[in-house]
Amino acid sequence: MVSEASEQRSGFSDLLAELTDSDVVVEVVANAAFRGSPDVAKAQRLQEAIEASYRALAGPAPVQIETVAVLEEVARRSVSLWLKVRAAGDDESSVLKFLARGTLAMIAWMDGSSTHQLADLQQAIRVLAWGTSVTTSAQPVLPSSAGLVSAISAWQKAKAGLSADSSVRISTNNGSAELDLARRIDEPRALLQARKLVNHSADMIFVVEMPDYQATGQWQLKHGGTRTLAYSEPGTLLDKFYRRELDIRPGDALRCRVDFETSYGPDHEVLTERYRIVEILEVLPAARGAADGSAPQSAEPQRREAAPELEPAS
Repeated sequence: MVSEASEQRSGFSDLLAELTDSDVVVEVVANAAFRGSPDVAKAQRLQEAIEASYRALAGPAPVQIETVAVLEEVARRSVSLWLKVRAAGDDESSVLKFLARGTLAMIAWMDGSSTHQLADLQQAIRVLAWGTSVTTSAQPVLPSSAGLVSAISAWQKAKAGLSADSSVRISTNNGSAELDLARRIDEPRALLQARKLVNHSADMIFVVEMPDYQATGQWQLKHGGTRTLAYSEPGTLLDKFYRRELDIRPGDALRCRVDFETSYGPDHEVLTERYRIVEILEVLPAARGAADGSAPQSAEPQRREAAPELEPAS
């Protein structure tokens, strides 16, 4: 529904009446004490939030949003943006309906939910996907938890630039919504409410990318093609590295026992993995060139016997 103030302006009302599924109009009206129209940059932050929402909802499908017109009305202390959306897919109309309705559902959830459970928003989006013929067999796919949180963060950033007694209306051919600028979500990342699964005493081999020269307890390691930070518990063989009794260099490998903690989102999406080294079983030196004058040192104090060098994978 168009606001009463908008209904009194025939030109603006005609624009809203002619919206298609690809159109989005953002209207910002400043409070009565404000002189002039709102800063266009503040309206553009709302545009960025809409773009983040559409891209989160579209998943891997490409979405393009461009600004068609900017209308500043000093007498009304308002600025309006007219956006045009393009989406890939065989049934673009259904995709655009889903993106518009999903964004309005996100706004309703942000401003109207008393619990802010991310699973409730995801369920609402699933229902919208079924209602607009956007299913798992067609694009776009349903959004991930991380994608939704990124979009929610963009909305909070846009709200932070506006005073609570201003008004913002988002209008589409599939409905409209007025933002409650007084409602804020201070820590959007906390919405993930990750549940954690800890596996103990897993033996793994890591390649050292950067030893912990600063004694922070964090080692830059690589397992297969995955780079990670591992935390060293006191009492392991790495204590000798910190006392300069053990030589560990980039390219060396550590066979160790680790606890690793995997954090999952509400939709079972893996968010982070955290490794903690509890025991060093073996230090495997990388092959050194003949030009390296320093003899390889052992995991034993002061000197170590020459360990067999790792053979190339080939």
